[in-house]
Amino acid sequence: MIFKRQEGFRFKFDEPIKMTFAVYEDGRVNQAQTAMADLLDISPRGLKMFTEVDLGVNPPPLDLRFVLDTREVRAYGEIIWSRPFGKGKQYGVNFNDQESIEDLIVEELKLRRRREADEAKLNSINS
Repeated sequence: MIFKRQEGFRFKFDEPIKMTFAVYEDGRVNQAQTAMADLLDISPRGLKMFTEVDLGVNPPPLDLRFVLDTREVRAYGEIIWSRPFGKGKQYGVNFNDQESIEDLIVEELKLRRRREADEAKLNSINS
């Protein structure tokens, strides 16, 4: 499947962020199938994650949870691509027009970037 990114930016993390996800079954989140993943990059409309969990050929929708700066983001996501990577798989996840999630992601990324810039300034002054 060919997927063209429509968003204006994609934020790649120097160190992956730990996140959790659970699968939807029959329209409800199955908390018994909660697993860990690494958040590799994100945009307001989707993300790329790595997990050792194989979600199969037709993966179910996911309930995703992660923290970019201070607030927890909880989003509904559908997997649009996957590829083997090391001992697991990378997955591309689309948020499907969740405007409140898009706004929260942008705000959290702005706060995170400001904090990282401030920390870099302090480190250069103290060096």
